[in-house]
Parts: sequence; structure tokens; C-alpha cells
Amino acid sequence: MIKKILVAGFVLLCSCSHNDDFTPVFDVPAEFQPYVDSFEAAAAERGYHIMVNNLIIAYDASVSNTYCAVSNTTSAENSIQKIIYINPDIHCWQNSRQLETLLFHEMGHCILGRAHDTALLPNGDAKSIMYPDDISLYAPCAYPLGDTCNQLYTRDYYLDELFNPATPVPDWAK
Repeated sequence: MIKKILVAGFVLLCSCSHNDDFTPVFDVPAEFQPYVDSFEAAAAERGYHIMVNNLIIAYDASVSNTYCAVSNTTSAENSIQKIIYINPDIHCWQNSRQLETLLFHEMGHCILGRAHDTALLPNGDAKSIMYPDDISLYAPCAYPLGDTCNQLYTRDYYLDELFNPATPVPDWAK
């Protein structure tokens, strides 16, 4: 019996391959670097030490026109190259907050290993920045007519939830 357990353990150990030859690449265009820095800073503000050193952000015309961007993985595992492809054919964002939301969403996939989350808060807003197809979660109004459409006050909640999915529902969403 012990011999069978040892053989099974050896087979299991051998089947878990590790790529010792993998060297991560960091290649982020200057226009996107401030958002990577902001992602790291947002993590640090919430007690998480994240250093993004395995990431390529590149424009790619093969991205479907239904997507602003896609990442190549939904895994926090650091043994594969993380890539975010930006669709150059459609300009999805109207301001820096929308671009931040888009890039944080994609880094949520490939750096944090988060999948899409379609859950809603009690008031009907998206529960998470990982909600697909909404980059205006905490963006300012395109044409401000007072302060009623400015959602910037929700940013802290969405960033808290990005790094900790168990973040409680905020008062503004009840």
C-alpha cells in the first residue's frame, strides 16, 4: 500500500511541470505606463504588494471589433507571459478614467487572475470592475450638467473590490 502511495505521489510530482526557462517580458508603451503604475499603487494602498514585471500591452488589429481590449489569460500564475491586446480600430475610452477602468479590468484578468463578474449591487450598478463591457463605472460625465452623473466617488469601492472581491456593499449602492 505504501509503495502505491509513493508511486502515485511520484507520478503526481512529475506531472506538474515547471518551466524554469521562462523569462517574463515587460513591454508597456509609455502612454499606458502611468496606468500600470497606478494599478501597483492602488494595490499597495490596499495592503497588497504587486509588482507588474510580466506584462506586454500591444495594439492588435486582430482583436474583434466587439472588444476594446482582451488579455491572453485569466490567471495569476506568473509562469506564462501576460499580454493585453488593445483594439486599434475602435477608440473605446473618452477620458483617462475610462482608460484606467479598461486597463485595470484587463490587469484584473492577467495579473490578479480574476474572471468576469456579472453580479450587480442592490441599486443595479455593476458589483465589480470585472463586469464585462462597462468602462464608465467611475468616469466623469462626458457633458456635465451638474454633479448628478459624476461617478468618481465610486472609484474607491471599485478598486477595493478589484483587489478584494469580498469587499462589502458600499452605502451608496444599497
